[in-house]
Amino acid sequence: MRALQTATLMRVFVDEGERHGKLPLYMAIVEELRARGFGGATVLKGIEGYGSHNVVHSSRVIDAATSLPVLIEVAESEERIRSVVSRLEEMIPEGLITLERIQMRLLTKRQV
Repeated sequence: MRALQTATLMRVFVDEGERHGKLPLYMAIVEELRARGFGGATVLKGIEGYGSHNVVHSSRVIDAATSLPVLIEVAESEERIRSVVSRLEEMIPEGLITLERIQMRLLTKRQV
């Protein structure tokens, strides 16, 4: 069994309607992480939420919300995560970044 590694889980919360240049912001963030060689990132779309403006955005049929919450998660070493935070702060006009120390075990297919 492989040993657990101490790592940092970064969560980035943005609105799906936000853009960075020609791309949706969440896509631009994933591309930034990929370009820097991060091992992976996951984008999750929320069905309802509110942020600093206290306005609820929802995917209910009666709502026409285009700014649902989007969460980007990435687990890496603390050093790697901290190296990208300032760049993400430049890219994100409004949102939230959280950092959490975690224990992780990377599971990969075995090479034969």
